[in-house]
Amino acid sequence: MDVQFIDELAANGRTPLHDALPWAKVAASAALLAASIAARTPSVAGAAAAAVVLFASASRSQLRHAAAMALYPVFFAGLFALGWIRSSPLFALTVVIKAFSAGLVAATLITTTPFVDIFAAISRIMPALVSDALFMAYRSFFVLINELQDLLRAVRLRGGAGRSLVEQLRTYGQVLGVVILHSADMTERMYRVMVVRGYSQRIESAREWPPPRPLDYLLIAYALAVLGLVLALR
Repeated sequence: MDVQFIDELAANGRTPLHDALPWAKVAASAALLAASIAARTPSVAGAAAAAVVLFASASRSQLRHAAAMALYPVFFAGLFALGWIRSSPLFALTVVIKAFSAGLVAATLITTTPFVDIFAAISRIMPALVSDALFMAYRSFFVLINELQDLLRAVRLRGGAGRSLVEQLRTYGQVLGVVILHSADMTERMYRVMVVRGYSQRIESAREWPPPRPLDYLLIAYALAVLGLVLALR
């Protein structure tokens, strides 16, 4: 995933979701994410996923990019679901569907809203520590994904993954551990750079937000209706 490409989609896109206010999209995304998490059966999870797809379809041609990004959490959720596929196949299916819904919500938000506006909205309602952590995690995630891909490619090209599945999983686990350790150092360095450049524990948007419009209220009402329906079906 290219963070520059995502920033380009978010900043220069021309879709209905781009026209909505950042805080409205953050609120609607939070409600849809809660609906995806609250689903407990494949049918309810599927209904929530359909609602998320309808929400994401407002991004028009960018939907395919968001859907491609949503496949990353599906891959990791699928690895987890493999351990349950024999004992509880319905639970395994629910986990995969929920991962896709959550991933699509997040991907739609970051491809239709500049990241500065997202965290400017979050920092107004959350403690500085939480908003700081989310901001650092967002910028680090894409860098670490690229690093993980490069490390895995290097391991495979050098024949170090192992022949058996157990050996390969052990090797990939060690590679993932290296990336996690590097992420801690990278996040600390990023924070120090931000402090040197005048960061004051509050992320400000570069533009003034206009008054709410009907579209903003519609997005929030739609997301809350989906959340209410999922909770009613539990």
